[in-house]
Amino acid sequence: MPDPASALLPHPGPDSGPLDAPAPDLLLLEGLHTFRIETWGCQMNEHDSEKMAGVLEALGLTRARSAGEADVVLLNTCSVRERAAQKVFGRLGRLRRYKRLRPHMVIGVCGCVAQQEQQRIFDRAPFVDIVMAPRTIASLPRLIAESRLRRHAIAVIDPRDRLSREPAAVSRVSRTRAWITVMEGCNKNCTFCIVPYTRGREACRAPESILAEARDCVASGLSEIELLGQNVNAWRHGAWDFTRLLTAVARISGLRRLWFTTSHPLHFKNSIIEAMAAEPAIARFLHLPVQSGSDTVLSLMHRGYTAAQYRDRIARLRDRIPDVALSTDVIVGFPGETAADFEATLELINDIRFDSIYSFTYSARPGTPAASLQNDIAPEGATSRLHRLQAAQDAIQESQMRRLEGTLQEVLVEGPSPRGGGQLTGRTHHHRVVNFTGDPSMVGRIIPVRISRAGAHSLTGTPLLS
Repeated sequence: MPDPASALLPHPGPDSGPLDAPAPDLLLLEGLHTFRIETWGCQMNEHDSEKMAGVLEALGLTRARSAGEADVVLLNTCSVRERAAQKVFGRLGRLRRYKRLRPHMVIGVCGCVAQQEQQRIFDRAPFVDIVMAPRTIASLPRLIAESRLRRHAIAVIDPRDRLSREPAAVSRVSRTRAWITVMEGCNKNCTFCIVPYTRGREACRAPESILAEARDCVASGLSEIELLGQNVNAWRHGAWDFTRLLTAVARISGLRRLWFTTSHPLHFKNSIIEAMAAEPAIARFLHLPVQSGSDTVLSLMHRGYTAAQYRDRIARLRDRIPDVALSTDVIVGFPGETAADFEATLELINDIRFDSIYSFTYSARPGTPAASLQNDIAPEGATSRLHRLQAAQDAIQESQMRRLEGTLQEVLVEGPSPRGGGQLTGRTHHHRVVNFTGDPSMVGRIIPVRISRAGAHSLTGTPLLS
């Protein structure tokens, strides 16, 4: 597999075109009435799917109940974890039978796997019509039209490029929260991460555009906003830094809660802490990936900070916001990680006592520097470490959640609970999930809920309404 840093070129081949290509001939879209988007990955991918849906709905298409009934099926993919491409090709194999029954169907692979695999997708699955990388969503109508003329259409990026173009329409799924992309890409060189290759260099939106979108979302009845970026607190535009943007969004009239993700410890400045403490709308929650508690491993990862510096950031935050809830990312089994390195990670987890963690065993990503490192840790050894880490974290979470039993929590009601049974679900200002029995008319409101039972991952309670 070629090195993504040198192999990815913008819009290669005769099927490609500029991001700002003119609108396609609508006759080429005849017979396409419904669509389905299947999404893997983080909030960025989920929001990208909302943008794709907005583009398709602007063309007059409506959502299909299943892939078998859809005229356009898009797989919006993530390649952060190992075997992502195999997962995509497995799903494509199941979609192929629908294509045989309905030859007019348009099948597209989008997102990070599209950028990673490019032409190889057509080589392995020639029935695929579209390959569309992140940051090219505005070209979707052109790609559909071209695929109906030439069968294959592709739009990928040069990862060195800072260009990005937002589509005009977004079809938002949540009844309470709006995701808003403030920047795309990442300029960091973490040795394990494929994001700089699949999403390119940092490209920051103008503050005027972000604020206008945020105001529109609040005016439409959405009471929460989450600012998104691969490295969100590195956002900068002219004289604006992220603290100024965060404060400006937080002060929009009618906004109830403001979240932001994902932050990098190097860019988590004291001014952001002060803004979080000063602005009531900013949630008392922070996701700040640490990845490891070992300085040796952090150096091998090129993270740019030490465990002590990370601890200092957390201490400063807790000094200003004592009840802040914290989550983090941890990779175990990174090449070169010793037993002592892993114990340092366990110690950090036990000392900081995160409210939640996202933990994984290391998986080599193609073309990244860490993929060439020798890894002497057997898969079963890495899995054993992961289980130890997760057991320690589960104990911490359950202990911290049980302290909330009997307390009154302000919950923003999001919608029906996955538990079913007429229950609703929502989140506190600290991002804790609360399930309770209530009326659907509560959705979108902030209501007091008395917590009756706590588990490691969610709370159960009773709403108290006058």
